[in-house]
Amino acid sequence: MSDPKPGLSTRSVHSGNEVDQKMVTRPKSLPIYESSVFVYDSLEQVDDFLAGNPDNYMYTRIGNPNHAALEQLVRDLEGGEAALFSASGMASVSAALLGRLNAGDHLIASRELYGTTQSLIEKELARFGISATLVEINDLAAVEAAITPATKVIYTETASNPLVRVSDVPALARLARARGLKLLVDNTFLSPALYNPLADGADLVLHSTTKYLNGHSDATGGILVGDAEWIAQARRFQINAGGSASPFEAWLTFRGAKTLALRMKAHSANAQALAAALEAHPKVARVFYPGLPSHPDHALAQRLFPKGASGMLSFTLHGGLAEVDKLIRALRNTAFAPSLAGVASSITHPGKTSHRALSQEALAELDIHDGTIRVSVGIEDAEDIVADFQQALDRL
Repeated sequence: MSDPKPGLSTRSVHSGNEVDQKMVTRPKSLPIYESSVFVYDSLEQVDDFLAGNPDNYMYTRIGNPNHAALEQLVRDLEGGEAALFSASGMASVSAALLGRLNAGDHLIASRELYGTTQSLIEKELARFGISATLVEINDLAAVEAAITPATKVIYTETASNPLVRVSDVPALARLARARGLKLLVDNTFLSPALYNPLADGADLVLHSTTKYLNGHSDATGGILVGDAEWIAQARRFQINAGGSASPFEAWLTFRGAKTLALRMKAHSANAQALAAALEAHPKVARVFYPGLPSHPDHALAQRLFPKGASGMLSFTLHGGLAEVDKLIRALRNTAFAPSLAGVASSITHPGKTSHRALSQEALAELDIHDGTIRVSVGIEDAEDIVADFQQALDRL
């Protein structure tokens, strides 16, 4: 007697699940492994997973093939030993710092860090007994003077937000190595297409993959690349704290990163053209772009970034908030959006967004004013980007 046919609910749950196991060919594009859990055929496979087989998966909070694919890609682009994908750039920052540092440890960081990173250091790490000193990061004497017996990590950004001040990563790496410290570098503004901090001595590199690595403003994430021991510490923290990303976010970022080199060439060339045009306009008081000879770090940028200075720039109007608001309204093809690195050009106002928590005195010390605007230059035709800003500035 043949087995009875399973009921409708049973067939709905199980039928079709075996299709991927029967495939002779493989998909040209990476599939989305949108599964929270993976199936084992034996206890031996569980032991294999727990022994650390990187091709074995159990639960997506711990790992997923889409995470692994993106980690492999960015590890290759940055030249690191290991990588860890997270739910956001800030999840990566948290995993890097809280995975490595303990109560009583000390951190030295650039005083021009991204505002939320600075808030994490000053408000959250402090609650766990981790102290920090913020310094002018390219003043090596100030960095060295800040080192204490408890110091473990130096943290900087390749280029700062919003004035794109360039960190001398090779010099910081030499100092860190000489004093037995680790160097963490946020490379979000440059991307691995334009600069590789690990090659210049950094121990760990951080990216908000939401930005250039994804490049299309449709996925949120972060990634760490570098020292395998540090990555393992960060992974432990992330698994325990729950900062893991979804497979779909990893897949979108993986897809976007395939065109990274092409996009970064366009971003850099367009930003150079716009920076030169802005510098020549009478309504603009000052332009900050490392590709311009007027930028204080131009020589350093030429040495570190020979393939281009990326698509991020800032400029300050002679007027204040009223002029900024008029400019925002006058721009036709450039959106006011408080993020960056998408294919479409956008602007934001640091004083009202990323640096809103800082006092007027602190902003002025950083050379950020009411008239300061940050531009994320897209991949549109350069002449169209320039024309949009020129017509808007002419109407002020």
